Amino acid sequence: MNEDDDRTQRHLDRRELFALAAAVALTSAASGIEGAGAPARHLLQRNAYPVDAETPLELLTDYLTPNDLFFVRHHFIPTLPDRKTWRLVVNGEVDRPLQLSLEGLRKMPQSTATCVLQCAGNGRRFHRPTVPGVQWGHGAVGNARWTGVRVKDLLERAGLRDSARHVHTFGTDTPPGKVPPFSRSLEMEKALADAIVALEMNGEPLAPLHGAPARLVVPGWAGDHWMKWLGRISAEPSPQSGFYMDVGYRYPRAPGEPGVTFKPEEMDPVKDLFVKSTITVAPKSARVGKEQTIRGFALSGAPDISRVEVTMDGGETWSEAALAAEHDPYAWRQWSYRWTPAAAGRVTLQVRATDSRGSIQPKTAVWNQSGYFWNGWHEAEVEVMG
Repeated sequence: MNEDDDRTQRHLDRRELFALAAAVALTSAASGIEGAGAPARHLLQRNAYPVDAETPLELLTDYLTPNDLFFVRHHFIPTLPDRKTWRLVVNGEVDRPLQLSLEGLRKMPQSTATCVLQCAGNGRRFHRPTVPGVQWGHGAVGNARWTGVRVKDLLERAGLRDSARHVHTFGTDTPPGKVPPFSRSLEMEKALADAIVALEMNGEPLAPLHGAPARLVVPGWAGDHWMKWLGRISAEPSPQSGFYMDVGYRYPRAPGEPGVTFKPEEMDPVKDLFVKSTITVAPKSARVGKEQTIRGFALSGAPDISRVEVTMDGGETWSEAALAAEHDPYAWRQWSYRWTPAAAGRVTLQVRATDSRGSIQPKTAVWNQSGYFWNGWHEAEVEVMG
């Protein structure tokens, strides 16, 4: 990198990060209140160095999460590539290594996937005992329409060899000091099935804060596999090694009691998202006999959600919610439930989902030392007045 390029990248860092900081509000998430008017558009800052920000639940009411409201996750202060000189390298166990510009990628056949991106640590602050890491609430998640080039097409063009079993991915961001680089890999089967090198998000060019010029999209898998500022994909016989594969982003094969920790060799890399549902719209108060509509979304690493249910008696009885017609494989499923309070008093609404594989959302999430995949029943308190 020459001196002029270095100045350009530092300028982009400041401009993009200052723009985000201006949009982030240091506030607490709250459930949407019907009739209270449109909530202000903002993100909730959970970390300042680097910036990590989530979406308030009351703003996660669209099938496609608006780009300016989509959560932001950084491991380091990013070094943003220059779109004009950036190249995607495809190498490893291939016959014809590639170096493709942004324009070169756009000239290839384009594919689109509408799917959920969720940080593996979404909901971390609800685990007990508390675990270290960014203390995400419910909003480190979003559903978007991603467009770009299938990894399968890239590897086939490069002449993928039979010896390749994994795809290693590398971003252009540089860790500070002695911090290890954030490098990941995924099994070749998953990469060829549906992974995309995305250039667009919801019909717009990918923004720098979301990984421009290109990021990896891995439908149904946790966000640690969705490499931002993608610079290289390499077909290899073995999985990636390093801290973020061998130690970080791992989940116990047989989770123990809360507080029990495991050695890295007793865990596997996180992959499929756990089934969960979340309430986004519920009244703080209601009146007896007046119908209310409770809304939310459900997601899973399975291709779809088959059922969402609501309880008001701690799980003794359940009522089925209505699923919205709009859905895509690995996208979230919006749901709604019409409820007419029958008696005055405080009511606790709780919700659970069942996915297309038959997995049912548990009442209590399984504790793990990294705080991944919190998926306990979500609830909302409503004061019913006579």
